[in-house]
Amino acid sequence: MKPFPCSRTFLVAAALAAAIGVGSSASATNPGSSPASWLPAPLRLVGVWDVSVTLRDCVSGHAVATFPAMNRYAADGSQLEFGVNMSPATRYPSLGTWRFASLRKFTSEFSFFRFNPDGSYAGTQEVKRTITLSSNAEQFTTVASVAIYDPQHHLVKTGCATEAATRR
Repeated sequence: MKPFPCSRTFLVAAALAAAIGVGSSASATNPGSSPASWLPAPLRLVGVWDVSVTLRDCVSGHAVATFPAMNRYAADGSQLEFGVNMSPATRYPSLGTWRFASLRKFTSEFSFFRFNPDGSYAGTQEVKRTITLSSNAEQFTTVASVAIYDPQHHLVKTGCATEAATRR
């Protein structure tokens, strides 16, 4: 009986699967695992992040409001976002996607449903971001554009934001 053939491609794939955890979206910085900076560049964003969001005046750049959020990036390119800039009764969690753009650069798009104080559907909010990851893959910053739509998906307002995040 011949031994199982072991190619370099197989070894690289096995090492990558071990590093990110097959079927898992756990942070790449859990004790006993490799640091996120070791992951291949397209996967270094994977994990859970504490985020400080600053809404800005798009013309002047002045800060309008700051609030906390939490982001989760999975190896499959999906993203979850939870922000506390409005009551949970008036917004759902965000669903979205992210992509590797270049070394330490990523793009992200997510959206969530909005509701009026009486509980009626108010429309959606969409956010598009450019993410810059720190060299050690433990922090990131973003520049974001925001679009708010009514229930018929007519644009009613736009905005700008920046973010600073730290890996959990």
